Amino acid sequence: MGVPRPVRPIDAYVDDLNAALRGPRRPRAEMITEARHSLEDAALAFADDGLPDLAAERRAVAEFGTLDEVAPAYQEELAVQQGRRTVTWIALALPLVNVLAPLMWWDSPWSRTDNVKPYYWLLVDHFMYTSFIAAVIAALVLVGFSRGSLRYARLVGVGAVTFLPLHALLGAAVLGLSLYQWPAAVTWPPLIAGMAFNLGAFVYAGLLSVRCVQVTGGLRTRSVA
Repeated sequence: MGVPRPVRPIDAYVDDLNAALRGPRRPRAEMITEARHSLEDAALAFADDGLPDLAAERRAVAEFGTLDEVAPAYQEELAVQQGRRTVTWIALALPLVNVLAPLMWWDSPWSRTDNVKPYYWLLVDHFMYTSFIAAVIAALVLVGFSRGSLRYARLVGVGAVTFLPLHALLGAAVLGLSLYQWPAAVTWPPLIAGMAFNLGAFVYAGLLSVRCVQVTGGLRTRSVA
């Protein structure tokens, strides 16, 4: 067996940086790639000045900064991007859910007025209005995002994980009451497709929101209050 090659300082540093970061996969990969390129360019410059390769990499890593110095800035940017992704989905998905909702009942054999509970339309209207209001708020927050706006990312995460479960319960109440009034609707293909779409939209929004809370946890904004 041959003698194992020593781990290159740049490889070890980049691996540790990647392990320290949490956030969207593609932006994180791009950040890691940019960090590696910066380190390799610096190491090449030091090697051109006469340093041995390993010494050049060690100096490049030392001048780049320790993980404690570098990782927080990278993590903050990832948190902001996670916040943008979350709020964008909410701003688009909630109106879409409501716009497509009538299609679930389009040309159905059931009457929307017969045997309707008096509070049914109140629930339907409340679900629709809160969806559009939340979408407008999400759009305004998205406009307010700027580079380093960690406060917005944190607001998105906390607000979304609070709002989405309550809104999902309201939607479940509307659906449950609909099936109670029109039991045969459970076999109506457009309704089944709409339920699957709504469930997928809410689950994905929930995952994004939880992830947003996770990646912003423990970070401090660097702006002066």
